[in-house]
Amino acid sequence: MLRLHHAPMACSLASRFALVEAGLAHEIAFIHTTKGEQNTPAYRQINPRGKVPALETDQGVLTESTAILPFIADLAPDKALLPPVGAFARAQAQAWLSFLSSTLHTAMRAVMAPAVGCEGEAARTAAVARVAATLEEIDAHLAGRDHMLDAFSVCDLYLGVFLLWRAAPGLAGQLPALSNLDLFQQRLFSRTALAAIVGEELRLRMAA
Repeated sequence: MLRLHHAPMACSLASRFALVEAGLAHEIAFIHTTKGEQNTPAYRQINPRGKVPALETDQGVLTESTAILPFIADLAPDKALLPPVGAFARAQAQAWLSFLSSTLHTAMRAVMAPAVGCEGEAARTAAVARVAATLEEIDAHLAGRDHMLDAFSVCDLYLGVFLLWRAAPGLAGQLPALSNLDLFQQRLFSRTALAAIVGEELRLRMAA
């Protein structure tokens, strides 16, 4: 049985989405990072870095979204959540996953949870500008497209999480209108299972 350690509305939400879309039997272990549960000895035994996601498998624990999402996709090849291994399209998918992780996630985190010494107004303004520029790049890519790749994939699920973050304090009302991303988000969360998960996640986040 797969067991995902996940914090409500965190980047690990993409892995939760992927498990559901893949139709894989799994359990969710909620780690409430707002309460410091990621730093408990019990969780540090699972992931010594004290971060989410962490996916427990029969082969061991896997961390980092860019590793977990392809792993989940490959466990359900019939769902075609990524192109096949060895295909050029697979490398393109990995490039997008890496970009979302290293560029978009990093930029958004700088706004939502700035590092010590980077809390000033100038730093915040620059951080918001980086988020806006990154989203504008993705918005341009999505012009005339329904998905990040040629078909629905875990790349869409990963991007969807960051689009939800646009409503977070520090970002809400600070970003430009991006029609392609808005339509993408609307389509993605019209999927009944994903919409239900988001509703639960928001309730858990507000109760934390």
